[in-house]
Parts: sequence; structure tokens; C-alpha cells
Amino acid sequence: MSRRRLSPRARKALRATAISALGALLLGGGVLFAWTRELPAFDGLKDYEPLVSTRVFGSDGKEAFQFARERRTVVPIQEIPDVLKKAVLAAEDAHFYEHEGLNYLAIGRCAVKGLLGGGVKCGGSTITQQVVKTFLLQSEWRVKRKVKELVLAPRLEQNLSKDEILYLYLNQIYLGHLRYGVEEASRFYFAKGVKQLTLGEAATLAGVIQSPMRWSPVNHPTAAKERQRYVLRRMMEEGFISKKQEEAELARPIAVSPPEAEPPGVWYQDAVRKYLVEKYGEEAVETDGLQVDVAMDPLLQRYAESALEAGLRQVDKRQGWRGPLLHLDKDRLAAALPLWRKRLEAVEPRPGQIIVWDLGRVNPEQIEPGEEQEKDVARMARAKPLETGEVYAGLVTRVDEKTATVDLGNAHGEIPFADVAWARKWNPTVATAAPKRMASVLSAGDVVLVRVMPAKVPAERAARENRALVLSLEQTPKVQGALVAIDPDTRGVRALVGGLDYQASQFNRALQAKRQPGSAMKPFVWGAALESRRFTPATVVYDTPDLYRDPWTGKEWKPRNFEKDQFDGPMLLGAALAHSKNTVSVKLVDSLGVDAVIAFARRMGIASDLPRNLTLALGTGEVFPIELVNAYASIAAHGFTTPPLLVLRVRDRFGKVLEETRPARPPAIAADGSAIVPASGTAVAAPGPQAAATPPAPDGAAPPPAADPAAPPSFLLPESGTRPDVAFVLSGLMRQVVESGTGVAAKALGRPIAAKTGTAQDHRDAWFVGFTPELVTGVWVGFDDNSPMGARETGAGAALPPWLAFMQAAVGARPVTEFQPVAGVEFARIDPATGLLAPEGQADAPFVPFLARTAPAQAASTSPGSAPQNFFMDDR
Repeated sequence: MSRRRLSPRARKALRATAISALGALLLGGGVLFAWTRELPAFDGLKDYEPLVSTRVFGSDGKEAFQFARERRTVVPIQEIPDVLKKAVLAAEDAHFYEHEGLNYLAIGRCAVKGLLGGGVKCGGSTITQQVVKTFLLQSEWRVKRKVKELVLAPRLEQNLSKDEILYLYLNQIYLGHLRYGVEEASRFYFAKGVKQLTLGEAATLAGVIQSPMRWSPVNHPTAAKERQRYVLRRMMEEGFISKKQEEAELARPIAVSPPEAEPPGVWYQDAVRKYLVEKYGEEAVETDGLQVDVAMDPLLQRYAESALEAGLRQVDKRQGWRGPLLHLDKDRLAAALPLWRKRLEAVEPRPGQIIVWDLGRVNPEQIEPGEEQEKDVARMARAKPLETGEVYAGLVTRVDEKTATVDLGNAHGEIPFADVAWARKWNPTVATAAPKRMASVLSAGDVVLVRVMPAKVPAERAARENRALVLSLEQTPKVQGALVAIDPDTRGVRALVGGLDYQASQFNRALQAKRQPGSAMKPFVWGAALESRRFTPATVVYDTPDLYRDPWTGKEWKPRNFEKDQFDGPMLLGAALAHSKNTVSVKLVDSLGVDAVIAFARRMGIASDLPRNLTLALGTGEVFPIELVNAYASIAAHGFTTPPLLVLRVRDRFGKVLEETRPARPPAIAADGSAIVPASGTAVAAPGPQAAATPPAPDGAAPPPAADPAAPPSFLLPESGTRPDVAFVLSGLMRQVVESGTGVAAKALGRPIAAKTGTAQDHRDAWFVGFTPELVTGVWVGFDDNSPMGARETGAGAALPPWLAFMQAAVGARPVTEFQPVAGVEFARIDPATGLLAPEGQADAPFVPFLARTAPAQAASTSPGSAPQNFFMDDR
């Protein structure tokens, strides 16, 4: 038979096809070689260095907050229960323990589906492939990545065991709500560690893996239940659970934990983060898994935030009503309300929840008719769960003479007129008329802030039954504040609040705001006076007007008291501090010298610049709140000065200590009554011997120890701080501020308090700083722009109420403790009119602490007309 020869055209086509095939083969081989030539290595678990969050622990030993790029807690494979492993395998890769990294059947099935469906995606990846993709190929182009996965997956199986690959997978995967790894996800969804998961919870968690956004049991409980149903069925089909177990779990609802309350301490967190970033770098703080111990007490921090917010709202309401957040006319309401109600209907509440709207971010200018605008308008209404005590931006729908009705979407409420009596026209410095009717405050179409108040019928039930909630009119305070609480013994900062709302302004006023302390500076003036030993608590001073000439400007100056032209004449040194007499403070500074007062303040911890003139007596310099509170802590710690502490210890992820600051302690007291301080202190001669008086027992208790009569011939002024006896006597003077002076409202705490109020010029700053034996706390209130707050906003009126609220929560339930006297102190009962020893039978005369050998020796006369004996203006 003759062989049929191909035509020249056919031979040419065949040759071209062969060349093309060879070229394609060579090109594909080249590309494959290029893509796989430098594949990343992953030779063992030693190469696993996940991004681990920095965990910060409070003084109670519990985690307070985290700094994280990926919030993850790595757990060993042994701590991950079998029920979770099986649930994940059933949902993601049932034959994981059988294949060698690739499931060829699944790959083929997906390829066919892709060809027939025009590129339809399909889940053909094994867990090993997902580990390869997650760790090594995240930034690769999809096709290139798939090729590399096919090469790397078997290679990874050769280097790691199945359990090790599963360990990597379960610790690395993203599971929604910024949680990475099964441990963090378990804590978030079910408030328990992964070891405690039940079958239903494990199936729910496994179901989330493929699409956390779609199947989160928090945001989409119905969809999550359907996904759990699928996982349980797959577990049953694979023989991991019985049919009975599957049916039992299907009958149970998914019980996720309630949403975590926002943890306290955002201002504290801000300060700690800045410290760590400055020292270790942002990358290390977010990814290296540092373990940080801080001095914050989370409970006290929560009390502090609550007390300051309530105090600022009180001040703000005294200053008047600034009007609604916004007003919506009828046309805009007609366009927006249906969209907002539809949005609420689409939100799936948790069992028992009522979802309401918050209209705080509505922009009237963007509400326009048209379908293209609908999504944007609908998103303006934020959906929130209804909770008693929370504040929402609601819509005023009707205003009567004595009530206003507010729409919250799935609930409504009423504001009684009595609750808006404070809403006069806003003016901090001038009193405006109080409103006489509701219409002068609110009108229909206003969007206002309202607080859901407690009532006989719980808010959720009232909303369900279409009853009106009891509401209170609110507004976001314009006034700002700061609160710092310090343990005087350790200098640990137990609580720190830098403002009203961290989200609105990250300016941390506790650490960054320099403000005038006003009269809160006076304890350092009185302390310098005591330290000089030229003045004692029995010294009689004069509250009288005096004219001074400024040596630098030559201008004349006449200091005035807070009460303007009111002067009380002769009084004891402690009474002058208690009533915050400016005239006496200036006289003290003039007598002691500016440098001596500044030096005392420096040694107590005031590092900021202070004015070198007589206005120092009135607190015209500027200090940071934490600086002033820590200086008061030096007084409370018997004159021992050391910096305040936020961060106590930092360890790496393996527990190695990178830094540790042991809390400082006050110095020991020698047997002779002197503080054990460095010998570089300055020796000052002590006065001659004088009898010491033993104080009485308060309320029948055992009397404090008497001072050692063998007082030393000299005492040391330390380069830092002051002597314990000076600090104790100064504390005694400061106690009079609360017992009978400007801080008398603090007596409601029901325990010994040493404190000082402070009101700066033109009422621009209000302070109250005070301490019990356990805790030193200071509060500052003022406007960020330094505007006057009005004549009513003094230290006692604006700063003392939040101080008192915080201290009642912080120490109010503790046993009452007294300030313990120190060596080198004597007590005497003093006649308040003369400063001499109280005559026999004057039972109401106060017992006053003195430095050893400085108490008066002469008793006051009982005859009428006796005059003070120890006047102020002695010769220098």
C-alpha cells in the first residue's frame, strides 16, 4: 500500500503546532522554574514567629488592655480540645490526616467547575495549602500563588507533622472582630478559653473560619446557626459525633457572651503606649508580644472615669444650654425617617435586645431625595442596643408645655420640664434667665442627646410594650478636666483620666496640660514657712491689705482675697491656709523669699518653671496635673519625693525581664527622729529644748506616740523632699482646709483628709487635691482655650464634687485609718484666738501638731481683752 503523504500546507501547520507546543512547554517550564526557584523556607516550628499583641496587666494581675496589629494569643496544640479540631477538620479539610498536603480529587473537581462555570471559585485548598498561603504567599498574584502552593504544600508536610501544621493553622487564622487564632476568638465569642469549648461552640467557631463577616454569631446569629448546622452535619457524616449529639446541639441556640463593656483606662493606655513606643518602637509594641505590668487599678480607673464625667456634666449644665445637635425640617424628615426605620429592621438583635437609633452623625445637608442617596442617608442612623443609663441622639417629635416626646426608632420617651430647668441660654460668666416653658428649649425636628433614666418598668420591657421611657436632656460638655490618683507609698498611678472623651480629643490633659494651680500652690508656701522654723501652726498672721512694689517693674500691687475686699485680721497660720488667704500667702513669700518657696516646691516634685516674684504666692505659674498631684503625694509620704510610676515591669514574650522599676518607699526614720537621708543635705540649727505635749486619744482610741524628747541638735534638709516631721505638720495644717475651710464639703467622705482647693485667676482653672493615708487624688477642671468658667466654678464648686465621688468609691468602704505621727512631732492644745496653749477647761480647743520644741510654752489668759502674742511680721 502506498503511504499517503501530507500536503505541504498540512506539514507546515503541523510543524507550527509542534513548535508552539514546545515553546509553550519551555515557557511554562521556565515560569515554573522561576516561580519555584526561590520559594520561602519553613523548615520547622522554630520559624513560626506570629504577630503577637502586647498584653498589659493591671495591679490586680488581670489583663487590662492590649496593643496589637493582630490580636492573638498563641496556645499549644495540646490545649486545643479534640472537639474543636474535629469541627475544623469537618468544615475545612476532613481528609487532612490522610493526604500529603494536596487533595487532588478536590483540585480536579474545582478545575472542572471552574471550566464549566466560567471561573467559579471553589474551596479546593487543604489546611496545609492555607497555611502555606497565610505564612508564605499572602502578597502573591492568585495564579502564581496557586502554583507555589502546589509545590510548597508537600514540602511543608515533609518538614512538619500534621499536628504541627494544625497548630499553626488554628493559631493564625482570622475569626472576625479583630481576633486572630482560636484562643482569642473563643474569649470574644464565648468568654472562655478554648479548652472549655462545648461541641456547639466548637462547631460555631469552625463555621466562622470561611467567612467571619457573614457567619459571626454576634452580628448574624441566624446565619451563624445555619452554618453551625452544616458543620455539625459534616462532623456526623465523618463519624466524629453521633446523630443524637448532632440533634441535641441543633436544638440549642447559640449562646454568645454579652458584648464586653469598653475596658476602662483609654487615657492610661494612651500614656503607656507612648512610653513603650518611645522605648521599644511601634513595631515591637504591636507585634512582639511584650508583657507589661502597670500600676493601674482597673476598678479605680473605672470609678475615676465615671466620677470625672459626672462632675463635668454638672459644671456644664450650670453654664447653660447650647441648643440641639441639629434641626431637621419636614421635607428632610419625610425623606430620611423611612430609611432609618428600614435600617433598624435589618439589624438582627440578640435575644432580649431592643435596637434603637442614634442620630448623632446625621448631616441635614446630605439628605436629598433620590435613590443614589438612600444608602448614605440610611447609614447616618447608627443602630445601638437600648440600655438604661446610656445616652442617645434622638429626634424630638412633639413639644407640649411641660413635656417633650423623643423618638428613638424602636422606642420613644418623654423629657419632663423639670429636667430642663437647667437649660438657660449658655453663658459661663453671666447668669441668664431660666426657661419657663418647654418650647423655649426644644422644638419638633430637633435632634438632641437624651439619657435613658431608671424607672419602675425596665427600658427594654417599656419599649416592647410601647410605653414611654423616662428621658433626661443631655449635652456633651465643653468644659474639660483631668483626674490623677496616686498611691503615696509606692507612687503607683492607680488611675489617670485625661479628659472627657478620648475619641473626640487625644490630648491627655493629666500629662500634657500646663495650667495655673492657683491656691493649690499654697501648701508649698506654708511648707517652706514650717521648714524655716520661723513659723509654727500657732503663729498669728494678719489678713490685712498691703501695698507691694514689684522690684522688676516698679509697679504697685495690692493682693486681694477671693472675697475681694473682705479681710479677717489676725488668725492662726492654719486658719489662713484653711480659708486660702491670699494676703497671708504673699506676706509669707515676701518674708521667706521667693527662692526658698521655689526650692521647697522643687524638692517636693514641682519641676515646671515657677515665677520668681510675689505672684508665686497665688499660684500664677503653670504645672501639669500629674506633677502637682505627685508633689502632694510627697507630703503624704512624709516628705519623700520620687517620680510617679505607670509602667512597673516589661517582659518579652518568653518572660525575660527587659526592665523593672521597683516602687520607691519613704525613707526610714532614725531613733533620734531624723530621716535617714544622704549626708549631702544642708544642716540647719534647731531651736532650744522645749516640753512636748502628748495628744489625746481621738474618740477614745489609744493616743499616738509622743515625740522623743531627746530631739537632735540639728536636722537635715534633704536635697529631695523634706523631713518627715515637716511633712506631717504641714498635713495637719492641710486637714484644717477640710475641717473648717474651703474644702469642708469633703468631710462627707467621713475620714481624715488633708487637702487644698485651688481657683486660678478669673476662674479659668479649678482644682481640688487631697489625700487620705491610702490615696492621693487631684482633679482639675477648665476650658482647653483658657476661657473663664464663671464665678461659681471654684475649686470647691467644680473640682471637689468629682474628687469626692471618686474617693467615696475608691476608699469609702475601707476601714478608716488615721495619719500616723512621726518622730520629731509634738502635739499641743491651742487657743485659736491667741495661738498660745489653751487654758485649763477649754475642751473644744484643737490639738495641733508641731515640730519638736516649737509648741508654745505660755498659756492664754482667761481674762477679757487678752491679745495675740506671736505676731507675724518678725524681723528677718
